[in-house]
Amino acid sequence: MSDHAEYDGPPVNVPPPPGWRVEAVALPSEPRRLPPQDHAAIDAAEQRARLVTHWITLISVALMFTVLIVGLVAD
Repeated sequence: MSDHAEYDGPPVNVPPPPGWRVEAVALPSEPRRLPPQDHAAIDAAEQRARLVTHWITLISVALMFTVLIVGLVAD
């Protein structure tokens, strides 16, 4: 532990010298245009992904119940 228990505060801020300025300000260029999107294809891909997810979930739950039933019957 330190013998000095009080907080002295943040360090002193030294201001920049008079007349100081930023040399140049870079102006960003105009943003580029995004390519067009095929919303119908995106919707179709999302639907296929949702279908695959539902089937994987259904198979996983069925497998879980099968293992549970086999475990209970095996006792």
